[in-house]
Amino acid sequence: MKTLTSLLVACFYLINSCVAQQTPLFSMYRDQRGILNPAAYSNNYVLNNRTMNLSGAWHVQWWNLPESPRTQSLAWEMVSDAKNSVFGAHILNDQTGKIAQTGVYGRYAYRIKMGRRVTKTLLIGLNIGAVQYRAKLNEIEFPDPNSAPTEAPNLIKPDLGVGVFYHHSDRYYAGVSIPQTFGLSTDFQSGDEVFSIKRIPHVFAVVGGYWSTPWLGNETSFVEPSIWVKYAANAPLNVDLNLRAQVSELIWAGVGVNSGFGLQPSATLRFEAGLFLGEQVQLVKSQIKTGFAFDLPITQSVGKNFGSSAEIGVVYTWR
Repeated sequence: MKTLTSLLVACFYLINSCVAQQTPLFSMYRDQRGILNPAAYSNNYVLNNRTMNLSGAWHVQWWNLPESPRTQSLAWEMVSDAKNSVFGAHILNDQTGKIAQTGVYGRYAYRIKMGRRVTKTLLIGLNIGAVQYRAKLNEIEFPDPNSAPTEAPNLIKPDLGVGVFYHHSDRYYAGVSIPQTFGLSTDFQSGDEVFSIKRIPHVFAVVGGYWSTPWLGNETSFVEPSIWVKYAANAPLNVDLNLRAQVSELIWAGVGVNSGFGLQPSATLRFEAGLFLGEQVQLVKSQIKTGFAFDLPITQSVGKNFGSSAEIGVVYTWR
């Protein structure tokens, strides 16, 4: 009997035009701004004026499913005040069963300062990179064994991401990006058979802000509500609503909900928390931020049958 993973992967490849979400997703998306929007810079620069940022994340989706989707990322960022520029690079690896992709990107954003009495900033950014697509077709169980592929090809395709990001008085922010713009087809040749994936552009939009809450812990405490909207043609609209709070100089925590608006609506609760480590570990001009997120499906949907999701993230910032 075929495993559920093999069946899903086989269907994925037999469809000429994939209409699902193709880009990797993150639970703690606010710590992955540069990956999701090339025009955005880290909130560590906004809140603490730290110009250098190095972050890593590991995300697993539906952990009850064998060979479930898994994503790993490593990103670097530098904000240059003198040049009104943001430079960055990241590596992104995503795998679902026998299908995987690894992308390497360089990033540049230019900052336009606006306003006199109130600080307003508009950033325009660009991601340029290459993605290696891998498919172990010879390990997938197809309905017709006689037509099953016998190869495990891999292909490299160019990729381009664009975005804009706006800050108002270092309190409110909003951005729109298309992290995958090329509508290219990735064709895997195996003997006389061709298996094709149609890449489709995705549109991400985010809006949020920071509000000081000294009554919550101390003078460094604040709350950050945010909304992340994800759209892909012929796929259900997906929305994240989140509220994160810095309780003290050491602790942060957050809650949220993710909703999908397809033929079968879905909802997922999110819980996240972590630590800020600075002077506690003898760091004077730098800081380590750790985080853990847990997503729990609460509606009768595919996600609930497959299980929950989790993510671990680490961010190191310095000046």
